[in-house]
Amino acid sequence: MTVLEWATDSIIDVISNLGYPGVFALMIVEGIFTPVPSELIIPFAGYLASQGEMSLVIVIVVGTAGAAIGNTVAYFIGYRVGRPLITRYGRILRLDQDDVLIAERWFSRYGDVAVLLGHAIPGIRSFISFPAGIGRMRLRNFVAYSTVGAMIWTTVLAVAGFLLLEEWRTFASNTESIDLYAVIVSMALLVGYVYWSKRRRRSSTRVEEMSQP
Repeated sequence: MTVLEWATDSIIDVISNLGYPGVFALMIVEGIFTPVPSELIIPFAGYLASQGEMSLVIVIVVGTAGAAIGNTVAYFIGYRVGRPLITRYGRILRLDQDDVLIAERWFSRYGDVAVLLGHAIPGIRSFISFPAGIGRMRLRNFVAYSTVGAMIWTTVLAVAGFLLLEEWRTFASNTESIDLYAVIVSMALLVGYVYWSKRRRRSSTRVEEMSQP
């Protein structure tokens, strides 16, 4: 068994054991911050639906509901504490100053629609709820737009898992050198991420130093 096949089967086993309540709870947490991204939750639940262990429709409904609740919690965090505290303590939620700035620019450019689009796009969706709260977006509109965006994202991931994950498992199990490739790619990504993070922190520090009187 290759490393990727083992990892895939392990995640499938976890999602299978957690069931719908687990998917729901994980998506709530993922809506606030991202210890386990939705890409490691919903596609595997979709795969289990293709095997008859879950229902694709229920996976989408449960995943969307969990994400909607998590997004609303993030909205209220932004609404209650405001930008200064999120900027200062955002790393607790894996949210740094650059993330806040990007999300605020996105929100100011597209308005309420940014919440719908942001929750259906990788990257932005992880922190778009906070500036919506900071900007005092009307709660009714936020819930509606964020839920629709979450439903689009969840549906795409669930259907992808339903249709494609079996082919991925076959590929992982039949490619003898996949372990070596996986290790090489993982190491390259890790090194690249560490380098990028250091450059990003240095840039942020320089900006802060320049902005100080």
